[in-house]
Amino acid sequence: MLRAENINVYYDQIHAIKDVSFDIKEGELVALIGANGAGKTTVLRAISGLQRPRRGKIIYKDNDISDMEAHRLVKLGISHSPEGRQIFSRLTVLENLLIGAFIKNKQSNIKGDIDYIYSLFPVLKDREKLPAGALSGGEQQMLSIGRSLMSSPKLLLLDEPSLGLAPLLVEKIFEVIQTLKKNNITILLVEQNAYQALEIADRAYVLESGVVKLHGAARDLLNNSEVKKAYLGG
Repeated sequence: MLRAENINVYYDQIHAIKDVSFDIKEGELVALIGANGAGKTTVLRAISGLQRPRRGKIIYKDNDISDMEAHRLVKLGISHSPEGRQIFSRLTVLENLLIGAFIKNKQSNIKGDIDYIYSLFPVLKDREKLPAGALSGGEQQMLSIGRSLMSSPKLLLLDEPSLGLAPLLVEKIFEVIQTLKKNNITILLVEQNAYQALEIADRAYVLESGVVKLHGAARDLLNNSEVKKAYLGG
């Protein structure tokens, strides 16, 4: 479905991503793990059109999308739930969700999409008319994921969905991610909680200082001594 071919991404003169290559097959859940500053978020920003690669290519369904604008990528089926949630705090929960459906026409079943989000995150229905800024951190994360689903994506980019959340909420978020995979959404998951990410992923890539250091089946990486020492506390 998607592959990156030797992409290089810069922030001015800072070389953040260095000849990174990876692929994601349709229906897979692929995890991208690594320490803070490894470049994980930059990879997602490159895929979603927010940070263009200076060199290399990103291919989505046989189309080169390396220079494509972000809004066009959403129309192609790529959606991004960013790090830090980035919800519209003064708008209501419902208004935030409706913004996620901006690419859809009036004939689309937007109400059905909202009902689906509420089935995943029932608390959002209870908070529907509240300003998003009044939600707890966990509820805001649910809203961010819900908003990204409103465009009916084929490929979902999730950036640190469990960051800063209480254990029970982390469990809920990961349950929903697994449900989305069962519903045939392909997922690229960036996650600090390497153990839980590898537990649910099909495959994974380990990013270190902007370079892919390891990749393989998630189960194999769970048992890899180097990964255990660096990311799994053992």
